[in-house]
Amino acid sequence: MWGTMVPARVLGLLLCVHVCMGSEELRLVDGGGRCAGRVEVKHEGEWGSICSYDMQWSTREASVVCRQLGCGTVAHTSPYAPFGQGKGRIWLHTIFCDGTETTLQDCSHYGWGNHYCGHEWDVGVICTEALELRLVDGRGPCDGRVEMKLRGRWGTVYDGAWGMNHAEVVCQQLGCGSAAHTTFTSHILEAHSTLMLARVNCKGTEKAIWDCNIQSWGPYSVMTDYNASVVCQGFSRLAGGDSECSGRLEVRQGQTWVSVCHGHVDLMAAQVVCRELGCGTALALSGAEPFGVPAGLFWNGAFECNGTEPFLSACTKRPPHIQNCTQPATIICSPYNGFRLADGVSVCDGRVEVEARGVWGTLCATAWDMPDAHVLCDHLGCGSAVSLPPPGHFGMGTGMLRSDALRCSGSERHPGQCPVEVLGQPACPPGHTAAVNCSGVAEPLRLHGGESRCDGRLEVAVRPGVWARVSVGLWDNGTATVVCRQLGCGVPEKIHAAPANGSGPIELQELRCVGTEELLAQCNATRMAAEPSKNPEELAIACSGSKQLRLVGGCGRCAGRVEVYSEGTWGTICQDSWTLQDATVVCRQLGCGRALEAPGSERFGPGTGTLWLGAGGCAGTEDALWHCPAPVQRGCRRGGGAGAVCSGLLDLRLMGGSSRCSGHLEVLHEGTWGRVCANGTSPATATAVCRQLGCGTAGSLTDNPAEGSEPAWLSWVRCEEGARSLWRCPSAPWQLQECGPTGITHITCEEDSRDSSEATSPAPALTHSAVPLTAAPRSVSALTVLCVLLGTLLCVALAALAVQAHRTRAHCQGPSKGATSEAVYEELDYSLMPEYQEVPSHTGSLSQGSGRKLSNHSGDGAEESDLQVSADPRAQPQHSPSHGYDDVMAVPEVSPSPQPGDAPAQPPEDMGYDDVGVCTLGTSL
Repeated sequence: MWGTMVPARVLGLLLCVHVCMGSEELRLVDGGGRCAGRVEVKHEGEWGSICSYDMQWSTREASVVCRQLGCGTVAHTSPYAPFGQGKGRIWLHTIFCDGTETTLQDCSHYGWGNHYCGHEWDVGVICTEALELRLVDGRGPCDGRVEMKLRGRWGTVYDGAWGMNHAEVVCQQLGCGSAAHTTFTSHILEAHSTLMLARVNCKGTEKAIWDCNIQSWGPYSVMTDYNASVVCQGFSRLAGGDSECSGRLEVRQGQTWVSVCHGHVDLMAAQVVCRELGCGTALALSGAEPFGVPAGLFWNGAFECNGTEPFLSACTKRPPHIQNCTQPATIICSPYNGFRLADGVSVCDGRVEVEARGVWGTLCATAWDMPDAHVLCDHLGCGSAVSLPPPGHFGMGTGMLRSDALRCSGSERHPGQCPVEVLGQPACPPGHTAAVNCSGVAEPLRLHGGESRCDGRLEVAVRPGVWARVSVGLWDNGTATVVCRQLGCGVPEKIHAAPANGSGPIELQELRCVGTEELLAQCNATRMAAEPSKNPEELAIACSGSKQLRLVGGCGRCAGRVEVYSEGTWGTICQDSWTLQDATVVCRQLGCGRALEAPGSERFGPGTGTLWLGAGGCAGTEDALWHCPAPVQRGCRRGGGAGAVCSGLLDLRLMGGSSRCSGHLEVLHEGTWGRVCANGTSPATATAVCRQLGCGTAGSLTDNPAEGSEPAWLSWVRCEEGARSLWRCPSAPWQLQECGPTGITHITCEEDSRDSSEATSPAPALTHSAVPLTAAPRSVSALTVLCVLLGTLLCVALAALAVQAHRTRAHCQGPSKGATSEAVYEELDYSLMPEYQEVPSHTGSLSQGSGRKLSNHSGDGAEESDLQVSADPRAQPQHSPSHGYDDVMAVPEVSPSPQPGDAPAQPPEDMGYDDVGVCTLGTSL
């Protein structure tokens, strides 16, 4: 072979290879950017190309080019002028690189200007920095059609056996976790489209799709639209909350979800998570456990974000600084992206409009009240709410009329902190839009950094947008009294010094209030300091209006361990004298209906922190737990952990199917389970249910005839595309009803349909403290046990007989060394056969000259068709007839190995879904 390409006199030069050290420049041209193209080097002021034969040029040589240019690693390289033939000098004929050279001219070559190959052998390189990958036309950056950018243009990807291995590589590369679903379709076009990659063979473990075995690099101009669509599970999620916008932070590690330690994320990271999930701003970040107990596994690292990253996976990974972490990070995002008042006289009055998932809509006035209005006005910087005009006072608006029911207490800092009810809310009458008139005068003071607007560090506005911090002093009692009264937050409960951590550059040295002033502005203030003083302590106040109540450790906000926020800290309730009447007050205060149970710590755990001793002795009619005449307690014998299970607890399940991921839909309401009628239920409802149950990101919905006499709770459930939680979907009001001829809603999630073997062995669920109210006893008969034992003994006996028979036959036949050697040599010969052979052909055709048809497996059952492509005149070079070469040609070898399309389906891997937020409370109707 050497004799056909290189003159005999050249062989002598191999013994004296020129190694040149210099400062010559290197570049890649005609590739659409600095990191892809034909390799050229500048020598003596003139640019020239580099040529090499195929046995002399490989990824080892190309890696030197990419490293020298700072373009990452090698994605693809070829010595067959893939970026066209050069027109000027050929400066180098490279022979060999060991891959460690600093520059390409450090490699072995024949010397400057000496070459024995022509421009048809001009080498080309594509480095990883020249490539981009994306998913488009989906519901987000982790869902859509696969496209790759090469030579400055975007194009599609083709493989006749496209499957989950390909999708897994795409999702992991994009930082979107594991693949959940993928399809491949194609259809003929009237115009040309661009194809970037063809015949892509991925194992599923590659770090990038261009690390897969790719036989054909584009771009190519084709008349077929190849659509490889991928749905990723996402890298992060919030588990255990009432919706996708609140819960424990969990990230994807391989095929499982793991928790993130509370100390390994900050508020910047929380903002990234909220944006990635399509939620609003991050409202709270803590290490408490209001969303149940984690599964036990933790992410081994920390995240450092600047707040602008599209995904949490794009943030910088840092080593963990907390070992043996036990507390997961919990994040509460706003379910809304924005709020505004429209069509009013000023920006502080008008029709209430909210933005969710990028769409603005008008809020219904049915559940709108003054506490909701106070929180909204304060959030918009418009002071407090003055009045609620009649519904529709400021017009109907043009957006969607949302029946969301906000349940604000009035002390929340942000409307997104208020509980929201959507499912089962009555339909909003046309034009019944919420409206508010705010005072328009924002309070010139605030309590910042607390759990509500009624506790935190005191800050005073010195001009719009600039806040001054207040240091501790002798007049703090009077100052706190005025602050709490002016904010409408009651009276001071706790006044303390907090470590200096203010948000502004200016410090107000001291406020001197007697306590009788109407406004803080009437108090005497000392000088302003442009430079903060060295006082390490700032004034912090907790007003009585900052008291909050929550249920922790259950699945949802209406079941769990009772905790009270008072004087700036959360505390549990002693269970010694806890009764159902006490739990009744808790349920009513939280808007969760009536109390079903008042369990002790055995249900939801004892909790941590201090005991709040101001609870108990309720008659059941009080409007707040702290209004009950709490008995005098001399210690707490049984400890904290008093709990409550309310009728407002919502849960869902799929029953009667082959696994937990298929069956007819049932919802828990008022402590009992009921079905969902199929009439009016949207197809997107199936996807929302599957996501909420942790059964994949897609599902199918069918209507089955109702069996039995069990009534249903809901009908006309209308989830929108992209919904992740059933609780955020509108529906007809809650009521017991018969489904009639339309039947009941039956859902099959993709995880169940993709792997029927998992049907009887569902994925492990996150453990909850809740236990079933009713549980059917299970028993195994003695006859069943006896049959199993006899069957096992019979199998053992048969196996022993088979082994003995095999040994007897082998002894009679004697050893067969020749047969063994022949088998080994046959395997070795087969292993040396290439997967494909590159041969000269016309540029731009993947099928011309090969006579091979590519199996085009499409999701819609399309038949096999040829992958026909034509050359892109701007991107593909024309080769000479003598050395024409298309490095994307494939000629199949005849071998006994099955084709990809004939291979038996491999069982899918366990996707590691957790049963997030699913309780086992309630009885059947």
